[in-house]
Amino acid sequence: MTRRSGYDDPAAFPRRLSRGRAFVYVLGCRDDTLFKIGFTRDPMDRWRTLHTRFFEFFGLDQGILVATEKVSQARALERRLLEAFADCRALAPLAVRETAGGHSEWFRGALQEAVDAARETASRHAWSWQRPDEWMRSALSARRDLLFAWSAAMLEALEYERHNAPAGSAPAGTVYERALVDALDAFAAVGLDVADAVPDRVRRWHAARRLDESGRP
Repeated sequence: MTRRSGYDDPAAFPRRLSRGRAFVYVLGCRDDTLFKIGFTRDPMDRWRTLHTRFFEFFGLDQGILVATEKVSQARALERRLLEAFADCRALAPLAVRETAGGHSEWFRGALQEAVDAARETASRHAWSWQRPDEWMRSALSARRDLLFAWSAAMLEALEYERHNAPAGSAPAGTVYERALVDALDAFAAVGLDVADAVPDRVRRWHAARRLDESGRP
């Protein structure tokens, strides 16, 4: 099977390269007092490196995402927040990938204070800010037209792997399957219906997979 240009990282969501802006985020873990402070040029890609199901792992409706015009501004804001909450530092949760880095940027017990501090600084400098879930909904809406071709390629790739698995091997999920499921579930997590944005065969495959999972003990 020929590898497609643009799919070198099969777990990456369909995306367009961002230009110019940089972001600082404060994200709290769902049902926990842990939170993360960080800098990124692509928020969704960065959050995915922390946890593939980041839209479930983090409480995206409780944090903040600040957009600056320059990387230096975002770096300065990140440093300011890291220093301000140094006394609240905590160990990174075990569910976060070790390879993601940023293990010194986790804190506990001061999420709202960190959000307020980021918002106050953003307002003072006239930087835009949003809740992470609001930004994610807007970002995914902008990528919706990329989903048709991307999802078709992911399904083709996972079916190829399944059909060419060694005889007698146990069926197992593939990186393409996980990427496709995570992407479709991310759209659903922010209330975006993509039924008419993917091929019929992708929609049927996803529905069958959810039905299969719901019937498992």
